Amino acid sequence: MCAISGSFQVYKLEQLYKLNAYRGELSYSFNAFKVNNNRVELAVAYSDDGSLPEHILLASSWSNQPNNYYIAHSQAPTTQTDNRHPAMFGDAMLWHNGIIKQSTIPEETWDTAWLLEKIIDYGWSSLSRVDGTFACVMYYGGELFVFRNEISPLFIDDNLNISSTKFEGSKSLEPNKVFKMYLTDKKIAPVAYFETVENPYYFGDAA
Repeated sequence: MCAISGSFQVYKLEQLYKLNAYRGELSYSFNAFKVNNNRVELAVAYSDDGSLPEHILLASSWSNQPNNYYIAHSQAPTTQTDNRHPAMFGDAMLWHNGIIKQSTIPEETWDTAWLLEKIIDYGWSSLSRVDGTFACVMYYGGELFVFRNEISPLFIDDNLNISSTKFEGSKSLEPNKVFKMYLTDKKIAPVAYFETVENPYYFGDAA
């Protein structure tokens, strides 16, 4: 179990990160993006073992700049610390909560990196062939995207705060859709659709 948090406000990001602490604190990452007319540019990237220290958020000169969007990821103690999120492939980045069960993943390959490469190589439709659980934020081509399948949780509110754990005022992100995040306008819109390969928690419609 891992956790993804995102917010325009550092103090809110810190609240969401702490809310998700039960999901694991083997390692963490913190990324800041400059927002300009719905285009985003990576400004700061930081990661380390353990939990996210408050002083990195509160004492850094870039942490309270206007028009920034922040993403934090906390990792459960189920993998190696050198596999810290986000996975990177070219200029693309992927933050992932879940476990990919694909039998075709090479043993030495990190599942998050494998998922990112599949999206880049084969497009959003490749998500319909991914066996496992995933809730993700992705940076690609100066844009941010958010998506999940039917199994992994991800919550969002009207201010584009995001969290792997439900928080006040949030709602569950609709599954099986890739949403582009329009940060300047504070809205999301679907840009692609996919199917969940298998949902072990779905037993059909009630009679």
